[in-house]
Amino acid sequence: MASIVENKKYGEGHEVVLKEASKLSATIKKEMTKNGYTSGKSQFKLTFNPKKVDKSVIISSDKNAKTVYLKDNKNKILQIVASKSMIESSFNHATSGKTKSNTNLLTEIKENISMWLFQSYFENNKILTEEDITAKLGKNIDSFDTTYYQSALKQLEELKKYIKKGGYTYERQGDNLTKDLYKAARKLTGKLNDNWNPADVWMIKKDFDLSSIYDTNTADDLNTRLAEAFYNRDVIPISLKNVTTPKAKSSVVDANKLLKSKLDLNLEFDQIDLSAPSFGNFILKTKSGFAVRAGFKASSTTLNVSLEGRMLGAGYQLGAIDAKAYKDRIKERYRYTLRNGKSTPSDIKIALQEAKEIFNKYKRISNTIDTYEELEDAVLNSEQFIQNRFSNIISYVYASLLLPHNEFEEHMKYCYYNAKKITKESGIYLILQ
Repeated sequence: MASIVENKKYGEGHEVVLKEASKLSATIKKEMTKNGYTSGKSQFKLTFNPKKVDKSVIISSDKNAKTVYLKDNKNKILQIVASKSMIESSFNHATSGKTKSNTNLLTEIKENISMWLFQSYFENNKILTEEDITAKLGKNIDSFDTTYYQSALKQLEELKKYIKKGGYTYERQGDNLTKDLYKAARKLTGKLNDNWNPADVWMIKKDFDLSSIYDTNTADDLNTRLAEAFYNRDVIPISLKNVTTPKAKSSVVDANKLLKSKLDLNLEFDQIDLSAPSFGNFILKTKSGFAVRAGFKASSTTLNVSLEGRMLGAGYQLGAIDAKAYKDRIKERYRYTLRNGKSTPSDIKIALQEAKEIFNKYKRISNTIDTYEELEDAVLNSEQFIQNRFSNIISYVYASLLLPHNEFEEHMKYCYYNAKKITKESGIYLILQ
């Protein structure tokens, strides 16, 4: 619910979005549709005291009726006159396009919302309202989106299955209490924070000393101690994924147990789609729906390939695949060096030969290029930057499809576990998604 009626917290330009049809009253849905707006999509900006009104939706003539003015994407002014509850129940808060580009800020906001909800419920037996959350956001209020709150509520409901009472301190990854834990884990495992433990929020019993976990000399001992603390509910590391389904799901990611168990996924090869002639990415799919996407993060400049795992159709990504660990694995197992950075003419020649081998075995590797001859022509007629990208990304295709031979499924299993941060050096965590 967008609390936008006579609320001074929201200034000129604050964005809202019309709710989905199933959540609108029949009256407001009819009137908004008649005026050319689409449920679940049309976005507006709050405006005050406009000089003119282009469209009106008059729902109520009652003396207590409220009026809001909204500017649509064509800069037309919409006036809505209705009860306060009807107006506010028809819209969700929405973030601006500028804010959406600030990934770090949005991540912080989402994690804080979840953490505040968890803390309020388990420590004070109170579920924070959307109004409570927006009040806590302060200067970041215009970055708030109602869907963040709705997702956090679902996460909380699922978390109740694991936690029965409070007595915890709450913080985001690497803050005051967990800073030294991550520092020790990096030293012992050689992994970056997220690659050791991707927990976004940590719940730590107030009388529990985290140094009892990280005061050790081995990664195995550190991870064993963390697992013991988790199962005793002294420490709860929580990885958060946006929940778009009616209910959240959860699982305990315990590498020590999972790596010894059978993975219930069909990891046989299904399809690969290489973007061409840009050569900006490829997605390698298995029959289970698990896929690996390779691409260049800074699309206009970088030549370094990044990898991520995802479950197709799930609405969320599993996570990034550790680039260094992946390169090391390919080099150790197959004596092959993945290419990143600028390429030499010799690299381009090798990459074309590799592409020819791939086409000979798989016939189809792209939606837009049908034959090796087409691909070769596209590469040789490209500028140097595109040739560099081709050389690099083909080395990853080659390493995925040809080098593993009859080990393709084992290779994809490695990618799946790595994306979920499940390695022999990984720390335990609870995932809510």
